[in-house]
Parts: sequence; structure tokens; C-alpha cells
Amino acid sequence: MTIDRNSPMPLYYQLKQLLLAKIDGGELKAGDIFPTEQQIQDDYEVSRTTVRQALGELEDEGKISRHRGRGTFVSKPKLGHSPENYPNLADHMTQQGYRPGWELLSAGWVVPGETVKIALEIKSESKVFCLERLRLENDVAIGYHLAYISPQYTGYIEEASYTDGGSLRYLSSMTTLSECVADRTLEAVAANDKVADLLNISPGMPLLQVRRTVYTTERQPVEFFIGVYRGDRFEYHINNMRAISGINA
Repeated sequence: MTIDRNSPMPLYYQLKQLLLAKIDGGELKAGDIFPTEQQIQDDYEVSRTTVRQALGELEDEGKISRHRGRGTFVSKPKLGHSPENYPNLADHMTQQGYRPGWELLSAGWVVPGETVKIALEIKSESKVFCLERLRLENDVAIGYHLAYISPQYTGYIEEASYTDGGSLRYLSSMTTLSECVADRTLEAVAANDKVADLLNISPGMPLLQVRRTVYTTERQPVEFFIGVYRGDRFEYHINNMRAISGINA
């Protein structure tokens, strides 16, 4: 496979596809050091500008990661999650060959902020129970979780399950939990100093934020959850099986 200089496709795009084929084909594996800009420039006889544009897109798509002073490496495939097909992320991680885990940071009663009050429909000055944890993948932190539990459901909390199974395992004694429903909101955010330190990333690095409110069938809020995940290690899949009659930009 070579660069076709007569093709209408831009050179950088052709180069990107050639390099991507090496990754997807297994010639370059996760953790391997990636060829340098000079090596690629020499191998494909293209300009440094073309090389940098191709590498920039590969980095933006999470295929490679650049580390100052160390070089460029092939990234591990992102951990994907589809809550419609796999409600339990821990089980899904295991199916994909990852070892899920938790690190407990804190657990106790806190005075809720306005966002938590609204989500849990708390009108008084009541405290709520807050569970603060790190989601681990093969002992490496990829997510930071805050879960706030409505006071009327704290009797179901199981301390022994803080670091076991899925994110709601600690409420498994609530027999009606399987009938609960959840609303989710996804948003891109930048890592603040605290989260950057916990996830061992640079401040400002893009994160995927998931906000989830769990409700009983009577629409009573049980838990309000805010989780952020490393943008280079996690992706969220949303399935929409309804017919699409039109697409609006």
C-alpha cells in the first residue's frame, strides 16, 4: 500500500489510512512505539506537514498517544459501554478482557449542593449520603465517581459492596432495584486539577461526563450519580433503533 499522488484524496488522509491499517491489522500493537515523524516522512516520501496532519488526526481519534520526552505510542483500544445492551459495566469490562475494580475514596453524609438537591428532590436542609470512588481498569484509574443517595434509601446501602461489581451493587439489597429506571446525560468536560491528579492525566484533558438519576417505578429518585471518564480510554454507545425519517443538521 502506497500513496497515490494521482488520487483526489488528500495526501495526509491517505497517509492516515495507511498508518491506521498497520494498527488495525496488528502490525503495530497497543503499547508499541510508533514510527517517528522523520521515519514516516522518509518511508512515504511526504512532507512533514502531511505527516503531522495525519498523526494529529490519529491522536484526536485516540489511536496513538504522544508523550514528551518518550515518543509516540499505539494506544490501547477504548473501553466501550452500551447501557442498553450491557447495564452492568463491570461485567461488560470482564467480557472485553479487562479486569474491573474500584478504589474507595470516601463514604459519608454531606450537605448537598443545589444540583444534588434538585436531582434528589430534596427541599429541606437534609444531608445525603455520598460515595466517592475511582473506577479501575486493570488497577489503573479511568473514571471518577460521585454517587449521592436519597436519605429514604440509605438503609439499603451495603458497605461490603463499595468495591465490588457494578456501580449500583452497593444498593443490591433493594429488591425493587431491578425495576428502577435511569435518566442519563452525557457531556464533554475538561479535567480540573483534582480529577487530573486522581486519573494521572494533565489538567484540561477532555473527559466524558455521565450524569445519571435512578428512579423507582413511582418516579421517586434513589441515586444521583456524576461520573467522569478519561476521553482516551472510554467511549459510550447509545443505541437508537427507531426509524429515522430525516436528518437535520
